[in-house]
Amino acid sequence: MSMVGMGASVLSSGSTAAALTNPIGLVAGGLALVGSLFGASSDRKAAKNKMSYIQQQQKGLGEASTQLNELTGMQTEMAEDIYGTSLGGAMSQTGQSLYGLTRQGMGAQSKMGFANSEQLNTSMQRGQEGVVDAFGIQKQGLQDVLGQKLMDIAEYKGGEESRINTEREKLRYEMEEQQRKASGGGFIQSLLG
Repeated sequence: MSMVGMGASVLSSGSTAAALTNPIGLVAGGLALVGSLFGASSDRKAAKNKMSYIQQQQKGLGEASTQLNELTGMQTEMAEDIYGTSLGGAMSQTGQSLYGLTRQGMGAQSKMGFANSEQLNTSMQRGQEGVVDAFGIQKQGLQDVLGQKLMDIAEYKGGEESRINTEREKLRYEMEEQQRKASGGGFIQSLLG
């Protein structure tokens, strides 16, 4: 076999063999290998930087969750305080009304005498029942307002928690993607893998 025939057999055996016998091919292959190694190193560094950024975002979501719990806790306390204050005011007003009715009834009873006291007692009882009924209606109204307020707070909290959890899931996926990129070995890993 002549040298020309040998060269042809080298070229026919594949481009890798040709690159090894051809100095220009060898230099080009070496540059590609070095470029791939530097490129892979650069990609890993970018992935690690992105992982750090994702961790900061995850930390921010944790803080947002804590702040959400504090905010809704304060809103709940405020709603309950307002309800308690309003209920206390209604109770005080009812007590004053009942006391006033009782005093008026006793004064009227002392002036009217014993014979008319049954009719007066019936009137006083109806008046007291009316005051108590009005208090019950007022109390029920306050409870309804409190219940609605607490439901609004719970709905708001649930919506915000859902958004935070969705964002956490996105960040978890992004973190896994960046971890894969950061652990990739570039050209050599692709040859082996």
